[in-house]
Amino acid sequence: MIERISIRVVGVPDKKTTQQLIKWFCMAFGLENESSADQGIEEELLGKFIAAAYSDKGISSSEIKLKNKIARSTVIYHLNRMMEAGLIVKRGRQYYLRATDMYRSIEEIEYDLEREMMRMLDTAKEFDRLMAVKLKRLK
Repeated sequence: MIERISIRVVGVPDKKTTQQLIKWFCMAFGLENESSADQGIEEELLGKFIAAAYSDKGISSSEIKLKNKIARSTVIYHLNRMMEAGLIVKRGRQYYLRATDMYRSIEEIEYDLEREMMRMLDTAKEFDRLMAVKLKRLK
């Protein structure tokens, strides 16, 4: 399950290429970087995980080769950000796209959101009940 979910409202690009949509997903999940040194890393990583998912494969951090030579620690930092967003998961030493494709990955994130919102609603209902009891006692 995802610990933190951050979703930004970003207009879907008019020209819908796979690369532009990968960039859009990264922007929507707050994964784009302002740092020029790290620009595009998440997009490149997400593209690799999507391709691996279609082959039902995972990728270890040491297997990841990016266009720009980047320290493994930097790659792991970006992998952790993508795990926090819920887009990728780690099983053993391998990282995977959350599901077999992007649609199912987003669908699973939606289920996590719905489950957490139901838990929050239940807690809010209990809170309101306790407050009503407390206020009744004060009268």
